[in-house]
Amino acid sequence: MADIPKTRIAVSEHEQERLRKFVRQAGWMNGRIAGARVARVEDAEALAGLLAHESIGPRIYTMPNPINAETMTTFIADHLAQRERGEGILFVSFNATGEATAYFDVELWPQWSMAKFGGAVKAERQGRGFGGACGLAAVEWCFDQLGVARICETTARDNDRSIRLLSRLGFRQMGEVISQRPDGSTRPSVYWEMERQDRYAARSAKHAGAAGPDPDSPSFA
Repeated sequence: MADIPKTRIAVSEHEQERLRKFVRQAGWMNGRIAGARVARVEDAEALAGLLAHESIGPRIYTMPNPINAETMTTFIADHLAQRERGEGILFVSFNATGEATAYFDVELWPQWSMAKFGGAVKAERQGRGFGGACGLAAVEWCFDQLGVARICETTARDNDRSIRLLSRLGFRQMGEVISQRPDGSTRPSVYWEMERQDRYAARSAKHAGAAGPDPDSPSFA
């Protein structure tokens, strides 16, 4: 992993423990994306089915290689250990047939009240607004429910879709970092941050001036 986050403002031990406790106890990603729950070891095959698509898992630098039920079992077990420490959590959502349709991977630095999320949606749902809705849901979960002060993100230089999404959500570019993959290789990444107070201010201004439906409201049609 890159040397992130860049902004490091210490918070009280009480706030650190509140954040850790919330992560340990969270079972569902309540909010805009209904049905996303904490990943279980028995979800490994379904998660591998989601991530094995060439447009998803192989492009995510935090993913192990190869992507299969065995490596996903280890991936999920590692995140369950992170959850026990109060330092990260992995959510997965499913459709009616039991296929994994999206995942959300949240990393937490309690000492700085900072989170980082990753995720992806099923290939068939890309380009229909679902990815943007999931990104918005992750931002709202981190700020409105977990209650961190800031979120940081990294993107590959050529990942235009993620760059557009983060810009639209209100993230600010703050230079570059070197990200490290599980196999030890590295890549330069664009680094982003967003503060909770800025998100809330932008949301309040948008709602105050809106003449129609909330432009942040996602459509799942």
